[in-house]
Amino acid sequence: MAMISFLFVAVMYVVQHLILVSDRMDLDTLSRSRQLEKVMIEEMRQLELEFEERTREEEMQQAVWKPIEIEEENHQETEEKNSKENNVLSEDSEKAWAFQSERPKGPLGWMLGNLWNAGLFGLFLLFELLRQNMQHEPAFDSSSDEEEEETTGETVTTCSWLSDFPKQEDLDSFFEQNLQSTTRDLPSTCEFVESFVDDLVEACQVLGRREIHPQLEDCLGIGPAFEKWGIGQDAHRFEVLVPISAPQSNSFHLDMRTMESGLLRCGRVVVESECVCKREKLLGDVLCLVHHWDHTSGGKPTNTLKSNFCTGSTLDVYKTLYWFRSILGNAWALVAHKYDFKLSLPPSVTSCKLRLDYRSGRFLLINLVLAVQRDDSLVYFVSQSPEHDKLTSVDWPESFAACEHLFLKLVGRFAPEKTCHLKCLQIISYLQSLKAPPHGLHQPILTPYHFKTALMHLLLRLPLTDWKPELFPQRLQDILWYLGRGLQERCLYHFLIGNTFLPLTIPVPKNFRSAKPVNLFRHLELDSAAHSKAVTEFHDLVTQVKSLPGLPLSGRVM
Repeated sequence: MAMISFLFVAVMYVVQHLILVSDRMDLDTLSRSRQLEKVMIEEMRQLELEFEERTREEEMQQAVWKPIEIEEENHQETEEKNSKENNVLSEDSEKAWAFQSERPKGPLGWMLGNLWNAGLFGLFLLFELLRQNMQHEPAFDSSSDEEEEETTGETVTTCSWLSDFPKQEDLDSFFEQNLQSTTRDLPSTCEFVESFVDDLVEACQVLGRREIHPQLEDCLGIGPAFEKWGIGQDAHRFEVLVPISAPQSNSFHLDMRTMESGLLRCGRVVVESECVCKREKLLGDVLCLVHHWDHTSGGKPTNTLKSNFCTGSTLDVYKTLYWFRSILGNAWALVAHKYDFKLSLPPSVTSCKLRLDYRSGRFLLINLVLAVQRDDSLVYFVSQSPEHDKLTSVDWPESFAACEHLFLKLVGRFAPEKTCHLKCLQIISYLQSLKAPPHGLHQPILTPYHFKTALMHLLLRLPLTDWKPELFPQRLQDILWYLGRGLQERCLYHFLIGNTFLPLTIPVPKNFRSAKPVNLFRHLELDSAAHSKAVTEFHDLVTQVKSLPGLPLSGRVM
């Protein structure tokens, strides 16, 4: 039994080790292999217990029958020998019983005694190998079989596309020539942008100290530039969250709703008055909007926040942005003497963008996004909305940018030095920008956010040590493979919603971890034309990646 256990554990280790070494297998089964290992260990324990019970039963049977044999032998010795035939029959019966009670010794006897366990062990290995082949080999199969095409749809790519993938030297050389110069000064620029916006917010707080309006909180940089993977135009464009909270005697309450597409989630910020009678009596610096009556006019005091910033009782996005843009102009007048650039606010109703023009001709674009925090998490409802969704002025789309920024920041803190995960995303974004249509035309289906989502999933599935610089080509292949498989299956799950592997250090609402996963490719299930276009875009990107060593530098995005 000890030998069977040793062989079982050894073969299981070899099988599972092969899964971990292979990149293709590891991406699909890393989460399942742990559960399978626990199940196999439990089954092994049950088999050991069953074998021990059977051994004890056989020993007990032998112990019961042995005294009977001794009694028969004594009885035969005391009896008189009646005839020669009876003696022969007695000897034959004893020999027959001896053969039944004794077992053959040696390897043959061991195999016969453990035949059942060996057969079960062989069946398990056969089943395991067949299961792995059935689950993983067809992921990128380019077979022309009609039944395969009916079940999986249009194949995204072929199995041979990785054969002539660029080597590490080619990828490093391309990155140094095209991307390294644009990202060298990005961290210091991001630090300046955050400090500048903080300066403006402090000036706004001074100007509006005596007025009842949303309170501005400390800002937070988000997006590609602050996540250190921005390239090209992203190196000049920065996005900053400016959280707002309710002023005294008011509170914000969120009402959730989901758009028809099922992907965009919005919240409506309901403004409610709070009782501050105790503060009114003690300090007299506020007026209770719930219980204070104006005896001269015979009515309740009006809520300035509701009348100036709301539609009904719901905080209006456009009214809040209009107030914020107006107060920013006055705040700039207080701090302009500290800086040597010109600030301008291009006219807009749905956004608040700042343009910083230096004397050298350099410029920076800063998009300020007002945000309402959801509970104590890093999930916000923001003041900007995607253009393709028809939202009203009281809809605040849900944003996970702060959570994703924190996750990538933690990865950078605990990962080995000079990891390649951001380089992979930068190269993909750069190649996508080379073929991006002008603004206003039909935009591509695949965006850098889809590849960023694939990267974040892989960062959870693979150890951080697997993102060392020398593994640059393999990890770039993994990202493309992960998204290509998602296109083929028309399924790419949101990184934060329904992700049970999400670290507890990422502050998200409690129901997020147990929620049903959200498919970012759900619209591709409903629109075959969009899916075909996305597949074409993916094929073009793979072709660009494979031609990186010879890609002309004239298409650089500065």
